Amino acid sequence: MLLLAFIVTSFASGCAGFLICMSLHRGTIPPSVSATITATLLGLVVLAYRFCTRKLGALEKERLDMQRGAAGENAVARALANFPDEFHVINDLSTPFGNLDHVVIGPTGVFVIDAKNWRGVVAPNGKGELLLNGTPTDKPLVRQFVGRMMGIRDKVKVLAPYVDPYYHALFVFTATRVEAKWGTTSNVNCIRDDQLFDYIVEKDFGKRLNRDAVEQIAQAFLGLAHMNSDFTDRAPAVSAAHPLAHGEQVPSH
Repeated sequence: MLLLAFIVTSFASGCAGFLICMSLHRGTIPPSVSATITATLLGLVVLAYRFCTRKLGALEKERLDMQRGAAGENAVARALANFPDEFHVINDLSTPFGNLDHVVIGPTGVFVIDAKNWRGVVAPNGKGELLLNGTPTDKPLVRQFVGRMMGIRDKVKVLAPYVDPYYHALFVFTATRVEAKWGTTSNVNCIRDDQLFDYIVEKDFGKRLNRDAVEQIAQAFLGLAHMNSDFTDRAPAVSAAHPLAHGEQVPSH
């Protein structure tokens, strides 16, 4: 935002300086040429100002969206911190398929979570996608999330070939009324953050994972970070039901 403002201000200052210099040589420049140059430069300055205003507005919206997204992730991380020790929680996991907000691996299965700090009412659109306050989202979020999770599942299976758990895709909303019931949004379930414990810890999904399987899958997820071409030194550490900030491991209870 500062760079954009600096560039546009410098351009406008350059145009103003040129017009001032031109006014000092009025006797050598025909009036028609001077008027044409002045009108052109003033028009360019107006266009630059309008472009800057629109771009700054878009950048401000993006900044606010990022802040809201971070607040939603933090709220979900706090909810996951109360899980029993046999559940492994990984927050902010970087993978070749993109960043995952949260991953929970425990006896009840594997849960891939996308935290959303939306406002209003979330409902299905009748075609497997979401409506926010009655308006369609600008992207097919459900389809994209399912596709990302399936790609991640295949990679995890390579790293942990002897276990094949069921993967649960969850949209977790922290400030939204959820009216999207299971089955209305494809293979993604939509819940509130206050439902996480009951859904993941208390709910019986049938076949349970033993401790060794949980450990293998958790380490396989961490291995995905090393497969990421953009991965540097910040591979997140796995914790037992504790929030991680950018991969920082938090001690158990």
